[in-house]
Amino acid sequence: MLFKKIWFMTQEDSAFLRKLIILTAFSIILFFVYSVSEVLKILFFALFLNVLFSPFLNLMNRIKIRDWAWIIIIYLLVILFLIVVFFAIIPIFIKQLNFLFIQIWDSVNNLKSAFEAEWLEWLWIPTYLQWPLESIDFSTILNSIKDNAKDISVYVSDNLKNFLSSWAWVIFSFTAAILQFLLVFIFAFFIALERREVRNFFYRILPEKASKYILSREKTIINTLSNWFRWQVILGISMFFATLIWLLVIRLFWIRINEFFSLALISWMMEFIPYIWPFIAFLPALALSTAFWLKWVVIITILYLVLQQTENNLLVPYIMSRTLSLSPFAVLLWMVTWASLLWVIWIILAIPVVSVIQILLDDYFKNKKAVKWINSPEA
Repeated sequence: MLFKKIWFMTQEDSAFLRKLIILTAFSIILFFVYSVSEVLKILFFALFLNVLFSPFLNLMNRIKIRDWAWIIIIYLLVILFLIVVFFAIIPIFIKQLNFLFIQIWDSVNNLKSAFEAEWLEWLWIPTYLQWPLESIDFSTILNSIKDNAKDISVYVSDNLKNFLSSWAWVIFSFTAAILQFLLVFIFAFFIALERREVRNFFYRILPEKASKYILSREKTIINTLSNWFRWQVILGISMFFATLIWLLVIRLFWIRINEFFSLALISWMMEFIPYIWPFIAFLPALALSTAFWLKWVVIITILYLVLQQTENNLLVPYIMSRTLSLSPFAVLLWMVTWASLLWVIWIILAIPVVSVIQILLDDYFKNKKAVKWINSPEA
């Protein structure tokens, strides 16, 4: 007589199996998210652009203007701005590269002349070592180097291949960044055309409580982001004209920097990078001034210090106090964390993202305090 052993799943086995299934599903989801992380980044930026411009597009709809017309106009303005920036900034780098090559060439010629004339004295070799060195036949050493030129050329060619391969990676990364930039605007264009359907789909896939909460705070979040963008543009334009005017003023004192428009444009662009923008905007001006006298360096440094203090003490309190009140530590922490994990462009989104997080955290802590008060004996 055969007895068949029947295995019954206990409650512990069922709980373990359920946890194993959840862990496996979570791992698969993480792997999928990692695989499509680039697409998710592009989608996030496209949605962010739509949130920024949706109040403007809704306003245009009220006066019977189609979405696609204004989207194309906005894109053309963005492309025009990027072209102006490109042709304004590139001359600075070209000028500095030319200056660098001229300096290197002059240094090499001076080095060659000094070496041919009195190379022992030029190298600061002590007198007691000059006589032994003069007795050395350097022509023999040079001939030996020529004989081993083949090995040297092989070594140089191998390193040159590595150098070119690294530059190929740089070119590939730059091309990929341009493609991602274009995809962001393409995604944003089609999302803007169907933004109401996308919004409804977003609320349908969320849990009911989360959907109700975000719907109740949607207007506040959109207004916060739109106000940030509007006042950031105003602040950038203010710094553009302030930098432009001051650079024109110092021309009266024979400090003639011809790239004043480019430097003012850089100050405008760097306004979108919070807290560290003065240092970044100061570097091109410092590079241009170091090509001349020390007096130029001192005056340019003082000028940018004045601009930075003007912004911090006058413009930012007046403009940004109307929109946001954020902790600098929270913004800097977000900038450093996400720039190291994802794109450097996340630095630009530090303030709006921290603003949204602050809204959510404020509501969370208020709700928590309200629950504690209701459950307290005093209630």
